[in-house]
Amino acid sequence: MMQMGKSNKEQTQFIKIKQESAEKFLKLLKTKLSNEPFLDRRIKVKHEGAYVFFPLIYDIEKVKVLIGGISNHLNFDIVSAEGITEDNYKYRSIEEVLVGELPENILELIPKSYDIIGKIVIVEFDQLNTINDKNLVFYKKKVAEALISVNKSVETVYEKLSEVKGKYRLKELKVIYGDDNPETLYKENECLFKLDVKNTYFTPRLVFERKRVSSSSFKKQETVVDMFTGVGPFSIQIAKNNNAKIYAFDVNPSAYKYLIENIENNKMKGEVIAHNMDVKELLNPDSKLGNYLKHKIDRIIMNLPEQSINFLDVACFLMKKPSGILHFYQFCEKPNPIKKGIENLNTNLKDSGWYIEEILNSKVVKPFSPNSDLIVLDLKLKFFT
Repeated sequence: MMQMGKSNKEQTQFIKIKQESAEKFLKLLKTKLSNEPFLDRRIKVKHEGAYVFFPLIYDIEKVKVLIGGISNHLNFDIVSAEGITEDNYKYRSIEEVLVGELPENILELIPKSYDIIGKIVIVEFDQLNTINDKNLVFYKKKVAEALISVNKSVETVYEKLSEVKGKYRLKELKVIYGDDNPETLYKENECLFKLDVKNTYFTPRLVFERKRVSSSSFKKQETVVDMFTGVGPFSIQIAKNNNAKIYAFDVNPSAYKYLIENIENNKMKGEVIAHNMDVKELLNPDSKLGNYLKHKIDRIIMNLPEQSINFLDVACFLMKKPSGILHFYQFCEKPNPIKKGIENLNTNLKDSGWYIEEILNSKVVKPFSPNSDLIVLDLKLKFFT
């Protein structure tokens, strides 16, 4: 006869089964109830006499589903007892940490993704911020603590308060756990980057995109311009893998400072030459650098998706005649964002003397909003002759 035992917050609910039925119970979990986790892996399984005690997750509705799924197959009891935590247990998600720590309706609103940059986590509370609850600060702190539990190398958690904005592409951040120290070291594709998450633009979400571009087929001693380099993730990874000369530009003095340091701290096959300036200045007839680089560049990277289209004149000014490669990033509306991106580019190239000779690659890099995607177009541009 199945009986429900009393439960309290300090104790764990267990399903109590005879030793000889334990294997059958585990088989039922795998076959009939495989879509749902019912056992709390954080708590040790207990053995007492002829019985085995399997710890259950702190979710009343799911426990009811479990009971309904096995009632006709096994004799068991649901009991409450003190649980002993697994010493070396590794949490797989912040949801797992927070089960039993936050109300179920709040658990549904916690962030599903976040950015880890070295010892720093940046998290956005889009859904939690929609509720009017006096415990909101407490909920955010519990989420931050869970993030630390899941990611042992993390020391500081920031809440993202705004989207990227302004000339330097910065976002507002507020510390909710740890010291307010925004400087960190970040490893990516065998390169090391030092940066300040408050005063420079950086996203770890382009890790595979930077790997893809830096592993492309580069000619020996190819000349490259990275028009919006930030702290150098594209430029340095290209130079690490290729004997290329990269002119890396950024208008943000803080990004430039870290770029210089990152160039010094990474071993590279190629060379990165840093410039703290707006690339539009290259168009100035009095710009010595602009006149030197004019029509000498084999490949151009334009990773400023919100404004890249406005800098096509600079790309056309720099691109080596009669042809060159352009990695062009932009935000485009759904549906058919790639088609719209190509049409947009063709329209803006119309009177430049350049045209798209070949689309080498086109893809959605990642969703940006409910209505738009970040896309990349790898193009071979040709000059009308």
